Amino acid sequence: MISSRVKAFMMAGSLRFLLLSLWVLLGLLVTEIGGSHLKPVLSGPSEAYMRSEVQFDCAVPGWSSPLTYELRKDAGDLIAAENNVKVSFSLQVTEGSEGKYYCRLSAGGPTSNTIHFQAVVPVLGARLTSDPDPPMVYEGQNLVLRCLVRKGTHLSFIWYHNKQEVNSSSELYRLSGDTLTVDGVSEMHAGTYSCTAQNQMTVNPRFSSSRNVHVIVKKHISAPTLSFTVFSNGSSLTANISCRSTRGSPPVTFSVLLDGLELDVKRVDSLESWFVLPVSVGVDMGAARCKAQTDTQQLMSDPVRLHVVPVGGAVRVTVTYLHDAGGTMTAAQLKCIPDRGTFPMFSWRLNHSSLPPEGDAHMVIRHGQILILTDISAGFYRCWARDSFNDSSVWVESEDIFIQKSDLPATRMEVIALVFCGFLLIVIIGGSIFMFWRIERGNNTCKHHRNQDVIKSEMIAMDIPVAVSSEPQPVEINTVIMEFEA
Repeated sequence: MISSRVKAFMMAGSLRFLLLSLWVLLGLLVTEIGGSHLKPVLSGPSEAYMRSEVQFDCAVPGWSSPLTYELRKDAGDLIAAENNVKVSFSLQVTEGSEGKYYCRLSAGGPTSNTIHFQAVVPVLGARLTSDPDPPMVYEGQNLVLRCLVRKGTHLSFIWYHNKQEVNSSSELYRLSGDTLTVDGVSEMHAGTYSCTAQNQMTVNPRFSSSRNVHVIVKKHISAPTLSFTVFSNGSSLTANISCRSTRGSPPVTFSVLLDGLELDVKRVDSLESWFVLPVSVGVDMGAARCKAQTDTQQLMSDPVRLHVVPVGGAVRVTVTYLHDAGGTMTAAQLKCIPDRGTFPMFSWRLNHSSLPPEGDAHMVIRHGQILILTDISAGFYRCWARDSFNDSSVWVESEDIFIQKSDLPATRMEVIALVFCGFLLIVIIGGSIFMFWRIERGNNTCKHHRNQDVIKSEMIAMDIPVAVSSEPQPVEINTVIMEFEA
C-alpha cells in the first residue's frame, strides 16, 4: 500500500519535471524566434530578362529547424510563403516584376536584406538618326546622331567612326546616353558612323548594331574669280568666260553678270563653269562679274573689264641675269613687253633666226612672253608680238638687244656689305675729326675775342681824361729796398 503511494508520488513528480522542462524549452524557442539570432538572408539575381524564370532563396544561417518564410516586395506585398529550413521562391519575370524584394519570418518576425530587381527587355532593332537629315553638313555646323532601338531597357551604347570605336573622353565628340554630338564639324568628322546598343547585364548581355550612316562634310566655297579668253568664230569674236572657286564642295550655281545685269546661270557639280559672250575688238563691253551660290553662301567676284585691246605700240625687252651661289652667271631671262594688247602671242629671234619654243639651251614660258637662256649664246635677240586670236594680225617687233655671257662673277652681297661698312666707318671717322676741329676752332676764336676785349678795355681806361686842379696834390712815394747776394 505504501509502495504504491510512493510510486504514484514519484510518477507525479516526474511528470511535473517533464512539463517544466518542455515549458522552459518552448520559452527558449520563442525567445530565439523573436530575437535577433534568427535574421533571415535573401539571395537571388538583381536582373533578368523578361519572360525568364528566376529563383530567390531565403534561410537563417546556422538554423536547422523548419521555419515559415514570406517573400515580400516593395511596401510589403506578399508574393509567396513557405515552411522549411531553407526555402526557394520561383518567379516568372514580367514588366511588373521590378522592385525591391525581401523575405520575413512569419508572425511579424525579422526581415532579411533587400534585393533591387530589374526586369530587362532584350535590345532589338538599333538604328541611327541624324540632325540634319540627310547627314550633310557644312564646316562649322553642328551634327547630332542618335542611336534608337525598337525595344530594350537598361541600355548602354558604343559608337564607331570609320569602324574605330569612339573614345568617350575624345574632344572631337560629346557622348551622352544614346546621343553623339559634334560641335562645329570639320573634314575629320566626315565618314561612316554606326552604333551598338547593349543590355547592361552582368551575364549574357545582348547586342544590337545599327547600319552605317555616311556623314558628308561640305566645305564653304571661296570667292569666285573671273577670267576670259577669246577665239575667232569666222567673222565674229567670242569671249569664253570662266567663273571659278578655288575651294569648296559642289554643286555650285554660277551666274555671269555684265554691268549688274545677269546674263546666264548654270548649276554644276564642279568648282568652275564657262560662259560664252560675243565681243568686238577695241570695244569695252562693260564690267563682268561672277556670282557663286550654294545652300548657305552667295559670293561675288571682283569686276573685270570685258575689253579686248589689240596688240600695238612699241615692244621692249627686259633682261635679268641669274647667278648661282658663287656669283657666276648661269642664265638670262628675257621678257617681251608690248605697249598694249589683251591677248598677245610671242615669237623670239636670235640673229634674225627664229627660236623654237624649246631647245637644249633655252625655253619659253608664259605663252612665250619669257625666254630663259640656260646656256647663254652671245648674239642679238629680238621679240615679236601679235594678237593670238587673229592669224592675220600684223607682227610688231622690238629692237635687237645684245646678250653676252660675262666671265666675271657678280659682286657678292658679302663684298657689297663689306665695302658699305668701310665707307660708313670712314664717314664716321671723318665726321668726328671735322666736328672736333670745328669745336677747337670755336674755342680759339672765343679766346681771341676775349683778349681783344681786354685790350680794348685797357685802352678805353687809358683814354679817360684826368681832372686838372689848381691846388697842389699830395704825391705818395713808395720806397722799395732790394737785396742781392754777392
